[in-house]
Amino acid sequence: MRYLTVHDVIWINTAVTGSPQRYQFDRLENAVYSQYSYGDSRNVLTQAARMFRRLLLDKPFEQGNEWTALVAAMTFLRLNGYTLRIDAEEAQTVLSQLADGRMSVREFVLQRAQPLEEAGGSLREVVTQVCQSLHLPIRTALAGVH
Repeated sequence: MRYLTVHDVIWINTAVTGSPQRYQFDRLENAVYSQYSYGDSRNVLTQAARMFRRLLLDKPFEQGNEWTALVAAMTFLRLNGYTLRIDAEEAQTVLSQLADGRMSVREFVLQRAQPLEEAGGSLREVVTQVCQSLHLPIRTALAGVH
């Protein structure tokens, strides 16, 4: 199982927004640590949904919380052998529905996640793939940093 760190999510937010954002560390740490579960920590979909939901609700960053939540969840899933089916054209609408509670994050992840034949890659490679699939530019020079 591969987990995202607080620093990984900060990097994702910076890549998505184009500049470093102020953040509330306690909220960010709470959201990132929600990907872990007590007991059996092998339910990738539930763990991804939990982190996705916490990032949406806790809003740890000054800007870019919704896109950061989506990219972080998709990255976590891809690192652990799943992909999340979401079209670039529907992403903003879906994010709005998830953020305001009109759609359940857990149900969305459970319905849209599919196993990948091959998981992995570096964090930067996976984030780049996720952003490309959503038609999001990696907006900073950090895209080339490994």
